[in-house]
Amino acid sequence: MSVNDDDPILTPQPDAEQSLRLRAEHKFGPADDMGLDFRTPEEIRRLVHELRVHQIELETQNDELRRTQHDLDRARARYFDLYDMAPVGYFTLSESGLIQEANLTAVKILQVPRGELVRRSLALFIIPEDQDRYYLHRRQLIATGTPQVCEVRIRRPDRTLLWARMETTVAQSVDGGEVVHRTVMSDITVRAQAEEDLRKLNATLEQRVDARTAALRERDEQFRRANAELARSLRLKDEFLSMMSHELRTPLNTILVITESLLADLYGQLTERQHQLLSMITQSGRHLLALISDILDLTRIVAGKESLDPHPTDVESLCTMALMLIQPVAKAKGITVRHVIAPGITTLRADERRLTQVLVNLLNNALKFTPAGGSVGLDVAGDVDLECIQFSVWDTGIGITRENLSRLFEPFTQIDGRLSREYEGVGLGLTLVHRLVDLHGGSVSLVSAPGQGSRFTVSLPWSEVENRTPAAVEVLMSMPIAKAKHPLVLIADDHETTLTLYADLLSMRGYQVATARSGDESIAQVRATRPDIVVMDIQMPGMDGFTAIRNIRGDPEIGGIPIIALTALAMPGDRERCLAAGATIYLAKPVSLRILLTTIADLLG
Repeated sequence: MSVNDDDPILTPQPDAEQSLRLRAEHKFGPADDMGLDFRTPEEIRRLVHELRVHQIELETQNDELRRTQHDLDRARARYFDLYDMAPVGYFTLSESGLIQEANLTAVKILQVPRGELVRRSLALFIIPEDQDRYYLHRRQLIATGTPQVCEVRIRRPDRTLLWARMETTVAQSVDGGEVVHRTVMSDITVRAQAEEDLRKLNATLEQRVDARTAALRERDEQFRRANAELARSLRLKDEFLSMMSHELRTPLNTILVITESLLADLYGQLTERQHQLLSMITQSGRHLLALISDILDLTRIVAGKESLDPHPTDVESLCTMALMLIQPVAKAKGITVRHVIAPGITTLRADERRLTQVLVNLLNNALKFTPAGGSVGLDVAGDVDLECIQFSVWDTGIGITRENLSRLFEPFTQIDGRLSREYEGVGLGLTLVHRLVDLHGGSVSLVSAPGQGSRFTVSLPWSEVENRTPAAVEVLMSMPIAKAKHPLVLIADDHETTLTLYADLLSMRGYQVATARSGDESIAQVRATRPDIVVMDIQMPGMDGFTAIRNIRGDPEIGGIPIIALTALAMPGDRERCLAAGATIYLAKPVSLRILLTTIADLLG
């Protein structure tokens, strides 16, 4: 606001000067008391101007006060809206517990009009059973001054009950006077009911758990007894199989070695008919041996006790060995055997003994179902990109119908199960093939049709790195003995027939032979005769072969002699136990005379 000098009110006239002075003195007092001099118009105009400015400032402050009051009124309204509509009940209580204020939520919880709540004690709404808990809550609040929490049951005017959680704090009243208590109340009926249901459930559950625990203890005891009985049965079964294996292999070994010796004319010239009969004995003996081996091997694999001994294996030698083992059967039936190995395939990492067993089983199966004059073959192919090698055994035999393919690898299953069936066997060979290939991480497939033969394909993991690895493979071949050297071989075996038989055969091949019939005697003989090689049986009276081998290895003077463990023990772990005791080579009875002689010759170098 500006001051106008032309305003007649602010421009005193000469005749009005006295009047203006009187007005100023009337309003502000005598001029001398104010220290003012009203004799000049300028001073009068300045005083009036200051009065006007002060009036404007007062009006501006009044406007600001009105706006502030308006904002406070709006905030107060919003506060009371939030206060009343809060999800929990709010109470202001006096120190004695009387209700001074309550929001609408509190009114809704208690279902009592707000006007009837004021000046009433909150304790009146709490059921008698929970009064002590509430008063303890208040005493602790007053004593400590810290917030207190309690949970109580409240009875409404309509007699319904609800569970409430109350959290109370100490505060000052709004005017800063008396101390008041602020209580926040929450309806926890749903939670409390759930907890009560849970408590009841736990009570019954504990009883059920106790009953169940007792039942489980009884069942555990039954399982323990059953497991103990099962372990005992398995142990007895293993002992029985081990005993039967030994008892069957030992005489079978004698039969096969004798027939092999007679067929080789080691005991004199035989007639053609005698050769035929001995060949029949040999064939039957090897068939029996295959059955024994298949049953024991399948038992070990099913029990999870069979493990592989993979090492670099020469593929050509592997195939040659498998074909050599089935050659007598093929020759007897007049079946042509062929084998083809794709160029560039040299080495495979596998358990040579088990893979040979797979190929021999497949080849024998092909020979069994191929008529005389037919053909059987073994083809080997590899794919470096797919890292796979395939051994395919094919035949020109009777073939297999489509409906019988799914039953082929089931144990103890023959496609022709009639009593009058034409083909022998108990149906374990292909089952064993499947299990051994699976242990190698491979697979077996079959393509066949009636009258068109069959082709079994064994696919095994194979890499170019394995193929380039030099193979350290022993190929069992017949080697002549240098007659001039006459190496000394000690044979330790308590089976008199076996002992005599091996002694005669080795003598015929130009070896010197010493014998022992127990572990103690074998050690004494080794120390006395210092043989070039020892052929040691394992099951002998007194000291067994394991102990005898360990004693020999523990003697520095005789510990370096090669030892062949030649035993009928062919159960899981027998080979490993023999080698761990110190045997150089493990051979299971019955063993081919050719293999035994070749092994001795190889060890003598």
